[in-house]
Amino acid sequence: MSVAVLKLGGSLLDLTGLPDRLRAVAAMLAGDRPLLICGGGVAADAVRRWHNTHGLSEEQSHWLALDSIRLNQRLLLTLMPELELVSNRAAAESAWRRGRVPLLDLMSFVGIEETASDVTTRLPHSWDVTSDSLAGWVAIRWPASRLVLLKSAELPIAENDLSFRAAADIGLVDAYFPVLEPGLPPTWWCDLRISGAVEFCLFGR
Repeated sequence: MSVAVLKLGGSLLDLTGLPDRLRAVAAMLAGDRPLLICGGGVAADAVRRWHNTHGLSEEQSHWLALDSIRLNQRLLLTLMPELELVSNRAAAESAWRRGRVPLLDLMSFVGIEETASDVTTRLPHSWDVTSDSLAGWVAIRWPASRLVLLKSAELPIAENDLSFRAAADIGLVDAYFPVLEPGLPPTWWCDLRISGAVEFCLFGR
């Protein structure tokens, strides 16, 4: 069965009713199995401040930011008992078979995949890469049939009129995300803060 990578923006972790909104998203996947990835939000922002205050290297900050996401993962596991933390494809397959929703331990998966991959396929360890590009990279390497970016903002123009580069230029995705475009599956946008029915919007094509 096909897989849909759902990337939850860290800014959404303070959203009232978040578990029900995520369940509504999963119900719209039309047979795709959900693989949830959580972003950094305020936890990653703290690492940015440490980077500037203490003069950390980009490499050091990269791994600290990935580690900070684990706090957000623990919150999601607390809020949604149907989630199961996984670090590889076999564990995700096991979770799906048992009716669970896999939440990817991003730090573990990136470490495993980078060790096994050619250096040219690895993402830069810099602030140009956030969980947006990491989720895109996961969608490419898994591979997934689609990527859904769950965000706290609407697209400023309708659907695929907005390119990935334009989205990066106005800060809707990170600076590296457009570089991944040739390998990305169909990519969808969802403003999870809009009240009412959850809606997907195809963009970047």
